[in-house]
Amino acid sequence: MKRAFTLIELLIVIAVLVILMGLMFRLSSVGSDSQRRTETVMRMQRLENCLSGYYAAFGNYPPVRVHGTRDIYEKVGGHGIQTGQKGSKDALWGWTNIGEQNERDAWRQVQAACRSQPLDCRYPYPQGMSDVVDAVAAEMKARAESGDDAYKAYFEDPNVRARLAAGFDDGVTRNPGRYGSKKKKDDWREIQLFKFGLMSYLLPRYMIMMNGQDVFFREYAQWTSNNELPSNPFTGQNYKLNGGWAALRSDATSESQSDLARVANIPSQAVCARWVANLEGICQANHDYTLFGVDIRDHKAGSELTPANINIEIFAPGSAQSSSTASQYVLDGITVRDGWGQDFYYYSPEPYQTYTLWSAGPNGRTFPPWVDRSEKNKDMSSKANECISKWVADDIIHLSN
Repeated sequence: MKRAFTLIELLIVIAVLVILMGLMFRLSSVGSDSQRRTETVMRMQRLENCLSGYYAAFGNYPPVRVHGTRDIYEKVGGHGIQTGQKGSKDALWGWTNIGEQNERDAWRQVQAACRSQPLDCRYPYPQGMSDVVDAVAAEMKARAESGDDAYKAYFEDPNVRARLAAGFDDGVTRNPGRYGSKKKKDDWREIQLFKFGLMSYLLPRYMIMMNGQDVFFREYAQWTSNNELPSNPFTGQNYKLNGGWAALRSDATSESQSDLARVANIPSQAVCARWVANLEGICQANHDYTLFGVDIRDHKAGSELTPANINIEIFAPGSAQSSSTASQYVLDGITVRDGWGQDFYYYSPEPYQTYTLWSAGPNGRTFPPWVDRSEKNKDMSSKANECISKWVADDIIHLSN
């Protein structure tokens, strides 16, 4: 008789192999999670070094303006932007069962409030970015027309679908006369051309952001209300009396300048050189930025803000839900993300003598530190706290005073 494995022996071998494979995958997962956590802490520490440098230079932490509201009960539209309409507390937390759809809808609303002091800075895409804009437009149009369930929540608003299907431009470069009467409005929900997050304070702002059309800097209140025209460091003359924003933009972007000498020597820009080394190789961006000899862009695969992973934001110079508007703005930007590919969160209350910097962790969910979760807050039901506890259980938080 020929000897061979019995059925029982074969089943035992298969079972052992399955167990070993399971252990291998689990250990691999643990190692990957540990690596992401280490990367997150490292990047957070670098950002904290920058914040310490800013405080040493100016006596306060970056005064990031609130974009929207910190109110977690503020409703959001189909594309995640706050609508200005107050929602019901019961609608957010009054669930009899915390189902997947309810939890996702609640998180979108809470996330918008958490991002009211954003980490990223966003600005009109620069010259030479038309290919990226066109690629994003084509992708968004295809998604809007596909009817794919994966994008159902994103495109639930038919007006958003209509705007996406129309494609989009920056509202100025291709049609300079469009919405001219709206350019002076200083309302984040109505003209979202600039987003002054934490990175716009830690980076030399003029050198980074002034590479688009100069009309953005001459005419849009979102830029002028967040920036004072500085003085030329060599003549002492304020740029207001010497060419205005157009002259400053020329100095900031002209290749004829030696190391952008004039702008680099403006005190508010040059001071960034003290901490910019901490940002080496950790910033997500569409371009290579070498600032004071430091390359800040993360060159690892997938770190670019490409059409596939860019934080697409659809903007209209009117109501966010207006069906009469058929134009959007695509913003370029710079940010720093944690090990799980999510932007860090930042909170600094006036007078900006303290701040909280944190990561939502592997589950991608968090909760704002300014909301009272104690028993005295009657809005926080047991169901709400049960959900919030799950959201924040894996958060990585560093607090500085």
